[in-house]
Amino acid sequence: MKIYDCHIHMDGSGVTRGEFIKRLDAGGVERAVMFSYRPPSFGDAWKPDDESSEARLKNVMDFAGGSERIIPFYWIDPLEDDAEEQVDRAVEAGAAGFKVICNRHFPCDDLPMKIWEKIAKKNKPILFHSGILYSRSASSNYNRPANFEALIYVPDLRFAMAHVSWPWCDECLAVYGHWLSEKGHGGTSAEMFLDTTPGTPKIYRNDVFAKIFTMNMDIDDNVIFGTDCSKDYSVDYLKKILEMDGEALDAAGVSSEKREKYYSKNLERFLG
Repeated sequence: MKIYDCHIHMDGSGVTRGEFIKRLDAGGVERAVMFSYRPPSFGDAWKPDDESSEARLKNVMDFAGGSERIIPFYWIDPLEDDAEEQVDRAVEAGAAGFKVICNRHFPCDDLPMKIWEKIAKKNKPILFHSGILYSRSASSNYNRPANFEALIYVPDLRFAMAHVSWPWCDECLAVYGHWLSEKGHGGTSAEMFLDTTPGTPKIYRNDVFAKIFTMNMDIDDNVIFGTDCSKDYSVDYLKKILEMDGEALDAAGVSSEKREKYYSKNLERFLG
């Protein structure tokens, strides 16, 4: 069964593209989404020498190197003055999508919504952090799933909610249900995905997977696998997540066909 990892961060390690691909091979991962370094508003963690938008974009595109194995996503801050121009540059450079963490704004604020609309017009997906944010500021409220509800109405937007919004997983599923209802009534052309990247501690995992796969919410095509690993890819950590997810999928009685969607095919749909 193919495994794609939808959630990997650039880091300050010296791991080369070749070394990274070897680690993917060791873990049995065929393709991986790599986020660029974070914007300056996130402080100094994993900070590149040059944190300009152009340098951050070049860094992730150079690391991907045109390889089909590495799928580059550009991490955008919608409050930066040239955010619209950054969307254009990233798409022109070949970025497959965008990464966002709302650390000082709500996703439904007017200015960010304009950026989401522009990205949707470019036919690129956005993978959002959602749920509690372990950062150096009290910004988790920006990432509560109900605050993403307005994105349901952005025409043609494909967006994913990472971590199933833990600890607000039920709220995340309720937002998904709202999107599904709007889709069923022809009220939206957007598409919402759930990224199950931990986040979610093991003690909650079986419960969350049972809800995802047994709530009769037509969700089988819209849930994707990720690890939250860094470029210094830990095969041991990957195996722990695969084991944990395998147990949760077994407990929920998920078929091999649905697992294939979860581990690879749904990410292909998300990427478009």
